[in-house]
Amino acid sequence: MPHFRKTRIVATIGPASREPAVLTELLRAGVDVCRVNCSHATADSIRSDVARIRRASARLGRPVAILLDLQGPKIRTGGGDPVRLRRGDTLTVVMDEDRQATAHEGGAKVGTTWPSLSQDVRVGERVLFADGALFGEVIAVRDMPEGEPDEVDIRILDGGELGPRKGINLPDTDVRAPALTDKDRADLAVGVDAGVDYVAISFVRRARDVVQLRELLESLGAADMPVIAKIEKPQAVAAIDAILQEADGIMVARGDLGVETPLEQVPIVQKSLIAAANRRNRLVITATQMLDSMERNARPTRAEVTDVANAIVDGTDAVMLSGETATGRYPIRAVEVMDRIARAVEPTGFMPVPDLDRQVQGEGGRGTVTRAACYAVRDEPRPLMVFTWSGRTAIMASKSRPPKPIFAFSPDPRVCDRLCLVWGVLPLSIPGLHTFDELIAAAEKHLLERGLMSRGEQVVVVAGDAPIRGGNTLMKVETVDGRSGGLSPR
Repeated sequence: MPHFRKTRIVATIGPASREPAVLTELLRAGVDVCRVNCSHATADSIRSDVARIRRASARLGRPVAILLDLQGPKIRTGGGDPVRLRRGDTLTVVMDEDRQATAHEGGAKVGTTWPSLSQDVRVGERVLFADGALFGEVIAVRDMPEGEPDEVDIRILDGGELGPRKGINLPDTDVRAPALTDKDRADLAVGVDAGVDYVAISFVRRARDVVQLRELLESLGAADMPVIAKIEKPQAVAAIDAILQEADGIMVARGDLGVETPLEQVPIVQKSLIAAANRRNRLVITATQMLDSMERNARPTRAEVTDVANAIVDGTDAVMLSGETATGRYPIRAVEVMDRIARAVEPTGFMPVPDLDRQVQGEGGRGTVTRAACYAVRDEPRPLMVFTWSGRTAIMASKSRPPKPIFAFSPDPRVCDRLCLVWGVLPLSIPGLHTFDELIAAAEKHLLERGLMSRGEQVVVVAGDAPIRGGNTLMKVETVDGRSGGLSPR
């Protein structure tokens, strides 16, 4: 078979990519996961985007995963005209979202969307605006007379123009904002009803935030929905082990993470987060500004190409495009470039070989057979044929980073869609049969008909969660034999 790209590509859907013809071409170019960004979404647009993605997937006859990315408690300035601030000026933030920005001698006043800001910050703590373009430190927190909104005074240390609705970051502050806003709850209900495959929770600070999302999903009848925790706060980096216990995966969201973490630390944090997720058999997406210049230019910079390549070498499951496909001028070309980078990097052997005894742990019989299968394909490279009803066996096999593709068969179309996010996995639909022999025969027929394997080739068969007669775990090496309609023992 031709080289199979193992690294997954996530593309954000927006004005530049939501038209049916463009969506179809994005999937054809190599998109595995479509991200619906709730920061710029309404209930109607979520439903419409999901429906369009499903229609494009059906047209091409291939599965695709849909990731609903909740906005989270993003703190912003209020409205009004831009104000210019210089070093040494005092910016007063008023706890009133409707307050219009006004400039005065020696500073300015702006509103904020977070009325509890004055209760959270302390004198001396840093405040960053507009993704770190401006920053200062708190010099006073003022309780105003009853009926007037409280105020926070900030001495500007690095100035510039501050426009309306710009982000506010508080790297030193334990913000008491809820993990899920009213908008998040409403968007989640719409997304679950529309049939998304993953939900990403923004601005995670602690494991409890993920637990709260799971509780809400359970109340919506979607307890099995996989959750991706976006790591973009220093508190989340510090609590990563606990967060990984609760989440199905993480997103290394380098935008806000790069604002609240020293820039020179971002590559180090990225590598440590990817390694931590892989050790615990969790999915990991690397995101933000990967091919940023392609929003405007037809070709990426050499540094951007190297950034994508290094994330793949680090061991990420997926690389993500944001504005490049949502609003950029070259959405399809950006996907094609990312596809070419991955195909060039994967065969080089630069990616570290995981320690299987640490990588595939627990999970009872499923973990045992999966580890045995991974050793088998490492000693003698062969494809894996995985039968999975939940997707977990395929994910565990993926984390061993086998040299050949993982053909993951499931009778559940939703599992096939979800597996589109998993490194090295080609999800394939198969009927819900009753015995291993029937499963293997049907899978072999499928692979032969699609030209994915040839007669006489060997494959390692593994099942870790198959609810069929004769038990639910299996691992053996087989040789494809089309004459009998099944597989012959080695």
